[in-house]
Amino acid sequence: MSNDIIDIINNRATCRSYMEKEIPEEIMNQLLDAACKSPSSGGFQTYSIIKVTKKEKKEQLVKLCRNQKFIEKAPVSLIFCIDFRRVKRINEIEPAPCIETDTFMNFWMGLIDAAISAQTLCLAAEAFGLKTVYIGNIINMIDEAAKLLNIPEYVCPAVMVTIGYPTKTPTPPLRYDKSVLIHEEEYRDIDIDMLMKAYKEKDGKQKIKATDKLVERIYNTAKAYHGVEHAEKCKQYILDKGIISTYQYWFGCYYLEEEGFLSMQGYKEFMKRQGFKWLE
Repeated sequence: MSNDIIDIINNRATCRSYMEKEIPEEIMNQLLDAACKSPSSGGFQTYSIIKVTKKEKKEQLVKLCRNQKFIEKAPVSLIFCIDFRRVKRINEIEPAPCIETDTFMNFWMGLIDAAISAQTLCLAAEAFGLKTVYIGNIINMIDEAAKLLNIPEYVCPAVMVTIGYPTKTPTPPLRYDKSVLIHEEEYRDIDIDMLMKAYKEKDGKQKIKATDKLVERIYNTAKAYHGVEHAEKCKQYILDKGIISTYQYWFGCYYLEEEGFLSMQGYKEFMKRQGFKWLE
């Protein structure tokens, strides 16, 4: 077990290949205790964590999360939720002014609370030789996820973390240097040549062959989002380079709306059903 937090942060890497090995209850409890001790807005802890270990429920989570099969193999998935239900229930006994579910600011703070709790757990997991992966896809079909997990009013899934013992130690990915991400006193754009150099150093090795199928998909995505002129620009750039870059692939081929994903209207309707009024 490593106790050097800087070493843990530097070596943490997303894992998508797990052994079918249970996490000892004593360790799991320590991780959940750590998650529950994370900082939160006003100290209200406006989050809840739903622990899923049953095989049949994990199989359903796979279907809701782009059929990512490793979710089934990992022993535990944790769904971190924004939760104002506790506040509401306490206020039924102890009346107090409360508009937490009616304002975007409070919803945002609840999301931050859930994210901080999740990251606290992920770092704690590393100390025990466990690995994790964040799965944002849980919100693509948030209404179905809520049904599966019996999530009541004033609670909203935010992110899922899958946790387990890795089949092999994943290599930490390249990250932008702090010179790209840190701004002194105010936001300042760095020189575009420096930015492109940093981008290529971080993501430039991910070169994808420009097959006709992928080029067509990127073209159609660009056309749907930004029109023919932008689509032609994307296509010509790819043909000139002969490869598809990281952003072109992920934004043009993967991170797209799919059948069954909620539309913006669907999210509005879900939030309304859950008692959140900030979208009105």
